[in-house]
Amino acid sequence: MKKMKMDSINGRRHPGIVPALFATLLFLLPACEINDPVGDISRPGHIAASIYWDVPSTNVNAGNEVPFYAEYWSTDQTFTSLGVWYDVVRKLKYTITYPGNGFAFFLDSTELVRESQEITTFKHSEGSFDAEKKAFVIEDKFPVSYTLSSLEVKNPLVYDQAQYDNLIPAAIRERFIKSLFSQLGYADFKTLLVTQNPVVPADTLETWFDTVTEGDVITRTVRQDAIPLLNEKIRQIPFSALIYNKNRQYYAVEFTRSYELNARFRVVNGKQVENFSDSKKITVF
Repeated sequence: MKKMKMDSINGRRHPGIVPALFATLLFLLPACEINDPVGDISRPGHIAASIYWDVPSTNVNAGNEVPFYAEYWSTDQTFTSLGVWYDVVRKLKYTITYPGNGFAFFLDSTELVRESQEITTFKHSEGSFDAEKKAFVIEDKFPVSYTLSSLEVKNPLVYDQAQYDNLIPAAIRERFIKSLFSQLGYADFKTLLVTQNPVVPADTLETWFDTVTEGDVITRTVRQDAIPLLNEKIRQIPFSALIYNKNRQYYAVEFTRSYELNARFRVVNGKQVENFSDSKKITVF
């Protein structure tokens, strides 16, 4: 009997060790469960609904509707909200040309003009369950406002001041003039400020340029102190005069405005846990 009390390291059992180990395990097991955040998250009710979302055609005319297909399912099999959400991205493209020397100013602009918001909602129906897909199915449409229609202006024959002030903001016109200024020479300034638009007397303009002779080549270079004066005078010329092509008799401006939508399908299950599908980019015409 005394041999049974030897240390278990030698391969023999100690009658006092087993109860102690058992008691320790009973203490540790509930402690591990309490401190298992992953287990808490993965329990039913904390899981968001799963969604499959497809938009067969990603091009739409403003004012029309976009067909879509969606499958959704959740572990609790209850749903409190279904809907289509999208944001609105505006894309602007400018080409502004000074016909006098062919200089063209290009600008592409992309801007988020509306944050993602719910566009339309749908009612969950138990009758929409597809046993083969093991999911609820929706085939429906969502609207696109007619106000998102695209716009294109290309070398118009008539200059509408109000329209151009709206389409080409003052900041864009200023960027065009700044870019154009560095491309203008003596002949351009004389045409713009003296011949076509009597903004500066001819003899005054002459004092703003130096004459440089190299062999048989004579060039006119602007004086540094005249640069601020030229900048001031060039802005006194109407924008329409800067872009008018006399030979072809049109205003050399090309402008397009279009919109894109980033659409998603949203599902909220019975535990008020939301989930969004993958985003689909919709081009509006």
